[in-house]
Amino acid sequence: MNQIAPNQTYSMLVTEEDISKAMYILSALPSRVQSDRKLFKEVYFRALHGVSRHSLEMAVQNIIQGHSDLQHGFMPSPPELRRECERVMKPILDNMAYVREVEKARAEAIAYSKSRTKTDHTKGREILAVGIDHGTWVARAKHDYPPGSLWAAKTATVYGPARAA
Repeated sequence: MNQIAPNQTYSMLVTEEDISKAMYILSALPSRVQSDRKLFKEVYFRALHGVSRHSLEMAVQNIIQGHSDLQHGFMPSPPELRRECERVMKPILDNMAYVREVEKARAEAIAYSKSRTKTDHTKGREILAVGIDHGTWVARAKHDYPPGSLWAAKTATVYGPARAA
């Protein structure tokens, strides 16, 4: 029903022409109240001020097809049409906010990784054993190596405790 199209522009605001077109299409539905046409149009313009063209088009389509949250088959009032436009935009705006959060988190992670300095914890330590796998290290560390010894997984090497400087 309301699928998010990645290449579609959702920020284009409605014009009076778009609102008039929507009112014309929706006028096919029975109207609840007949009133001053000029006033009626002005109220719709005010209610729909600031909504996107996409949301209005989708809201009108949903109303005509019966996919809206409206519980009646009449022409929607200005506030009902505004709510329907906002309902159409909610998943799109939520998705855009999520994408912004992910991009921000990625940028922060990159900045953090660039600012972090790599420390060589093996510097200044004596090599005690080479070719020691993790299982052997776990089984023998407490008994065969002095406290403070370090096992480096990449090199499978056991280093002695750090020397006091």
